[in-house]
Amino acid sequence: MMFAKSRSAFVVTALAVFLLYAPQAFSTEYLSPVLSISPREVNLGNIAPGDANSGLFTLKNMGSGSLEWSAKKPESWRYRSGEEIFSVIPKKGDYLRVEVSSFADEEQLADESAAGAALHLVEMKLEGEAQSVTFYKKLSEGMHKEAIRISSNGGDRTIFVAFSISASAGNGSLINLNPKRIDMGSVLPGKTVSKRIMLTNKGKDRLDWSVAVEKPKRKEKAADFKNGRYISFLNDEMINKNVYSAPAHLKEIMELSGRWTETDGYPSGAEGDNIIRLNFSGTGIILYLATFPEGSGFHVYVDERPVSSRSWPSEFKEKKGELLIAEDLAEGTHVLTIVSKDSRLVFEGVKILGKNISRVPAGKTSIVPISGTILTQTNYLRVTFNSTGLAPGYYSDNIVFTANGGEEVVELFAEVIPESAGRDIDIYRYSRGDDYLFTALPSQDTAQFGRKNYTKDGIAFRLFASGTPGTTPFYRWYNAQKRDHFYHHDQAGGGKNIQGYTFEGSIGNIGTSKLTNTRELYRWYNASSGRYLYITNSRAAGLRNKGYSFDGIAGYVK
Repeated sequence: MMFAKSRSAFVVTALAVFLLYAPQAFSTEYLSPVLSISPREVNLGNIAPGDANSGLFTLKNMGSGSLEWSAKKPESWRYRSGEEIFSVIPKKGDYLRVEVSSFADEEQLADESAAGAALHLVEMKLEGEAQSVTFYKKLSEGMHKEAIRISSNGGDRTIFVAFSISASAGNGSLINLNPKRIDMGSVLPGKTVSKRIMLTNKGKDRLDWSVAVEKPKRKEKAADFKNGRYISFLNDEMINKNVYSAPAHLKEIMELSGRWTETDGYPSGAEGDNIIRLNFSGTGIILYLATFPEGSGFHVYVDERPVSSRSWPSEFKEKKGELLIAEDLAEGTHVLTIVSKDSRLVFEGVKILGKNISRVPAGKTSIVPISGTILTQTNYLRVTFNSTGLAPGYYSDNIVFTANGGEEVVELFAEVIPESAGRDIDIYRYSRGDDYLFTALPSQDTAQFGRKNYTKDGIAFRLFASGTPGTTPFYRWYNAQKRDHFYHHDQAGGGKNIQGYTFEGSIGNIGTSKLTNTRELYRWYNASSGRYLYITNSRAAGLRNKGYSFDGIAGYVK
């Protein structure tokens, strides 16, 4: 009884203390300022000598109380006037205007970068309601992306300013297309796939444009139209999410580590070491970047070997963001590793060399609309690829835009996969002692092994159909004298002495890397008997006691 009274008194006291201090707790922890900035990135387009473009960021206090914020110059820029902008948001909104200008030709500094490219004197100005700060930097021609840190008592944020520096003013209208390469992905026969192209005018005058699919050249061969298959890193689902993850169709070959943000749906590195690993099969690879500012810390490796970057700045400028990473590789599987260290580079995609590309037949690529006129608005075009009647293989088209602001070409790529691709193949296991026969055609194979006292064990696992991306044939051999079956994805036996074994062909395709919803097929070896065992159970209790030792992973199955 005394305990009950004491507990009641404690509860009452605790409640009184909570009510006394709760308002203060809520006001300090839950009603503090919270900074929100929209948008997180602005693209100021092309800036020629003597020109200036500007954009606006809106800052809001999503919490309570006064929000104090400040903005300083991006790293490696030099102050021309002022040191920082400082402001207080007692209300709900504020703004930050950014203007980037390129000095006129007569005001430019006579200087060159280490790569021999001319440098342009560029000025950036930040303006608030009552303050402004100006800074400058020497930049080469091409795309640039600068990070501006906003500090506040409602959290720190980073905003980005993207722009392109050109050597001359050129026309008053300038066509700008996004994306410049379209990856339609893997398409089944008889299916249609559509993608969007965004067309804008980066100039000041009216832009008249029209578009058409490029016609084949005379005596052009049906095959070998191009030597390379483009793979885009674009993830439409991540646009404006401020974080990037690999799109679903690339998760089987693309691995990310670190902290990746997104720019228009493409991966962009943040602070620290951020890594992309891409498995590919071909004889070379080209990397495409949307931005390449000087001093960017990124390194590239192919099969763990570093790639020289000395010629990249000039290559990026001359080939509009295209960097040749490797060529003349041995035909087979390779790994591209990209390490982005504290850089704001935007990685667009890659082109895998060694793939024979056929031009899309006439009528299989369509664009809507086919012409237009714009001043400041944006036109959206729908590009459709129809695979009806096309044989499995790699295809490409050139989509040509003609305008008073110049001519631009958008490349289209697609892979038509076999009708059977994507279907799983049931693999049955039959056993006789320590000999195991795996087959996808038990009714046909029964005539061969049914009279030899094999026992049906059921479905062991599932393989992939021929032509499934990321897979290779899984072959079977049989030695009648030893009564032993052997399996490997290497048609030469993977180093095993297959003398006395009869080659029986492929039983299906096995994954060469970890694919979605797959598991490992483990291989064990018995040195005394010379036999191999294939199981999906990683524990395999008792196998070592029977003389087996672990011999690696045969591949990946379902």
